[in-house]
Amino acid sequence: MIHDDDHLLEVSNEVSQKLQEIQDYLGDRNHDNAKIRFPYGYIRRCDTHRQRYSFLSCEILKSNISYALLSTDITRWLLNRTNVIGTGQEMLIKQGVSVVGNIVESVTKNYLQGNGGRNSYKRRTEILVEREIIDQALKNELDWLWDQRNNIHIVLVADREYQRYSLPDYNRSIRALHNLRNSLSENGPLNG
Repeated sequence: MIHDDDHLLEVSNEVSQKLQEIQDYLGDRNHDNAKIRFPYGYIRRCDTHRQRYSFLSCEILKSNISYALLSTDITRWLLNRTNVIGTGQEMLIKQGVSVVGNIVESVTKNYLQGNGGRNSYKRRTEILVEREIIDQALKNELDWLWDQRNNIHIVLVADREYQRYSLPDYNRSIRALHNLRNSLSENGPLNG
């Protein structure tokens, strides 16, 4: 058991060294004996995620959102527990932001079903403001998130993606999702 920060550093250094030894031995090869158990307790349960989306009408969508959120738990772990840096970290952040953007797209579409859900993403965020379900500041954050999410279409990205994504961007996307979820939850399902 780790008992203080000094011991934490010692254990962390030992684990890092052992992981590097595995990598040095295997190189690009795969081997069943090299599988490392992902630590229990960091990835949240699907039920935890599903319960937070009770305002959605589609049970399948709630489940699929919970599965997508599991991937954000893994992204969060990699960002918080490893020292992936540089472009590798940026691409990890880009993938995480894209998943969050996809979730928000699905949430707004389902939430506004029969009330403008078939409109474009940014029109849906306008409708949410018009109905006073979200405020303009949250709309701006959600629209920023959508613009970032659309970078998943590499052919549409006009500039190099080098030094384009940062940890504050990932955190910003998560806050936007949480704020949307809280606003929709407070408002409850739309009746049409």
